[in-house]
Amino acid sequence: MRFRKMLTLGMALAVILGGVAGNTVRASETGEAAPQSQGTPTPESAGTQKVGYGPFGVSVPVSSEQSEEKDEIVIRMVGDDLIHAHIFRTCQQPDGSFLFDPLFEHVKKDIEEADIAIINQETIMVSNPGDYADYPCFGTPEQIGHSIVSAGFDVVAHANNHTMDRGYGAITNTIAFWKNNYPDITYLGIHDTPEDSKIRYLERGGIRVGFINYTYGLNGFRRPGGREYCVDLLTDGGIEANVAEARANCDLLIAILHVGEEYVYQPTAYAQQQVNRFIDLGADIVLCSHPHVLEPFGMVTTPAGHTGLVYYSLGNFLSAQQQVPTSLGGMADIHVKKLAGNGGSRAEITDYDLIPLVTHMQGPYITTYRLDEYSDELAVRHNLLSQGFSKDAIWNLYTAITGKARQ
Repeated sequence: MRFRKMLTLGMALAVILGGVAGNTVRASETGEAAPQSQGTPTPESAGTQKVGYGPFGVSVPVSSEQSEEKDEIVIRMVGDDLIHAHIFRTCQQPDGSFLFDPLFEHVKKDIEEADIAIINQETIMVSNPGDYADYPCFGTPEQIGHSIVSAGFDVVAHANNHTMDRGYGAITNTIAFWKNNYPDITYLGIHDTPEDSKIRYLERGGIRVGFINYTYGLNGFRRPGGREYCVDLLTDGGIEANVAEARANCDLLIAILHVGEEYVYQPTAYAQQQVNRFIDLGADIVLCSHPHVLEPFGMVTTPAGHTGLVYYSLGNFLSAQQQVPTSLGGMADIHVKKLAGNGGSRAEITDYDLIPLVTHMQGPYITTYRLDEYSDELAVRHNLLSQGFSKDAIWNLYTAITGKARQ
């Protein structure tokens, strides 16, 4: 079950202050404009969801067998790193280079603490200044990659609706950046050869984690003929075989999906179908992005009876979108242990949460904080103060969406 009340921009603050009264906000002129449809499946086809937190589900406890604990890791992911032109211009240095470190500085410790830290890089990375661009066809200076690594991220998801914004060359540029500068970084969802696997693996603490990354579409762009391998789409063939291969070769499988409807606080029927699909195929965790606002999270049991941990949308990690709801994001916080039981060793989710984040905008300066570390003094300097921005308003919106109390 999901709410589908459409809100005008003038009603957005009422949602924030009044709890779960609706679930859509409109984009500002500096952000992304039109919500995008992703098919027309019926709500019934999505099946009944059981979600740990949020206004539309009930709790499903995490399994806690009596088993010997062998290893433990912490996995964290943030949502959309949406680099508008205002952001890269603000980060440009006098010599023409770019320094994006200030975007991450206030959450760097949380990212570095994770054994595996993941980010959705919403905008493709380019080296040619002629390709630097804002909405609707983004192009982000590739120096963002240096700051992503400096902040402590290990995994970068690139399959999203903006991946083809600057053409096939920008995809190969992004891949070359990672290969040439940071070969240990795990990038997902894009490829420069047809032989490149759709699957990536990363081992931490004796736990082998598999990753796959797919997007619903490319904003109307088509992949070049003969190079359809360059971006992974949810409509591609062979997904079942890819997931089966990944499942057979890892202890824990994470699917990162770019899916949903923009500025809507509840998952669409199509998003739920895709989440169910990947859980049924063998994914343990499904982490979603695209709506630019938070959506609920928790343990989900599919109609087929399989259970997985789902974050339906982590919202924006950072953007220049000029609306109060798009300034709220979240950091998935997942604890996994490798346990030994009668059936042999396996990885199990032992705890999970969502750390709320807030994008602070003060004049040209933009950065992101943990909401529980964000001060009232900063809040009163926020550019969106006239729109009703306040620390209390952001907490109220977080509670309305997730059902979780203020921390």
